Amino acid sequence: MDHPSMCILSSCCKISDILTEGITIVEDINKWRDHIPSLEAIYLLSPTEKSVQALITDFCGTPTFTYKAAHIFFTDTCPEPLFSELGHSCLAKVVKMLKEIHFAFLPYEAQVFSLDVPHSTYNFYCPFRAGERAWQLKALAQKIAMLCATLQEYPPSATTKADTPSLGEGPEKTYSQLLIVDRAADPVSPLLHKLMLKAMAYDLLDIEQDTYRVTELLTFCESKSLITDKANIKDLSHILKKMMQYQKELNKYSTHLHLTDDCMKHFKGYVEKLCVVEQDLAMGSDAEDEKIKDAMKLIPVLLDAAVPPYDKIWVLLLYIFLRNGVSEENLAKPIQHANVQAYSSLIQNLEQLGGTVNNPGGSGTSSQLEQRKRRESTY
Repeated sequence: MDHPSMCILSSCCKISDILTEGITIVEDINKWRDHIPSLEAIYLLSPTEKSVQALITDFCGTPTFTYKAAHIFFTDTCPEPLFSELGHSCLAKVVKMLKEIHFAFLPYEAQVFSLDVPHSTYNFYCPFRAGERAWQLKALAQKIAMLCATLQEYPPSATTKADTPSLGEGPEKTYSQLLIVDRAADPVSPLLHKLMLKAMAYDLLDIEQDTYRVTELLTFCESKSLITDKANIKDLSHILKKMMQYQKELNKYSTHLHLTDDCMKHFKGYVEKLCVVEQDLAMGSDAEDEKIKDAMKLIPVLLDAAVPPYDKIWVLLLYIFLRNGVSEENLAKPIQHANVQAYSSLIQNLEQLGGTVNNPGGSGTSSQLEQRKRRESTY
């Protein structure tokens, strides 16, 4: 396998699962490998120049090839020049299967998929990357079509209900719908701290490549009738340790307990009061339904040294959204209070999403906030 195909496979299963199916060893095609001419090899590769050349090299050696035969699976359509090169190489004599399986996406969960294009937002909205947009759109369109074909779903596409009034209606309403939504349609949501455990863990803790596995501890305890309405994390840990018949399950959830405890430490530290400010700015009013009229609500958070710079920037962006843009003077003061002058360009880049940053005569009410309130009253 190459790196892209390894990422795809790793998102679906563990290496141990593959080995139990009779696979002898799993290796990277771009690294040195032992010759095993007595065994046939299965190749799962992305159809790139580098991977195809490595594949051909495996069957160019003398006196024996690296493997006895090759079963090749490409994750995407193989370009004609590379396909022709394969056909004219020594590899053609030992290929027993060559198939394009069209699986160039990552399945994260049962109903969550990623197209694995981490820089797409930058390429779409950065003015210096305008030349990349057409190529990026074409690549994403191919990946989306590939995903739909794999799921055997062939939905009509739409951007909004306004663009397609019949969306979700008529005899075809039970069919799946492909909605393509511009990030600019809701730039507020990414600026808010999510308080679900998995979201908190990725947001607040140093988690890379899914180091922690989040499971449902509370569901387990409820199924065993181990908790009451007043139980907390410490109580759960104590109860599980006392019940020996649950030691196997306890080992499974021990990491989860530490993860939850770490999240709560961060939450009680500064995130709790930060969330209150975020929610008030996002809704345009506080818990008593008093409208947010000025930036004074932000000052305690902006002056708090415990709040990281990026969180302060999020708060400033929420305030700008609320006011539908502010004057340069009214923006300069909060930036100075927050001591994030070095990141001021990030705030100005909000305009690339269609937002208004500098607006001396700001209306004080974001059009997106008005749209959100209309939607809430409608649904």
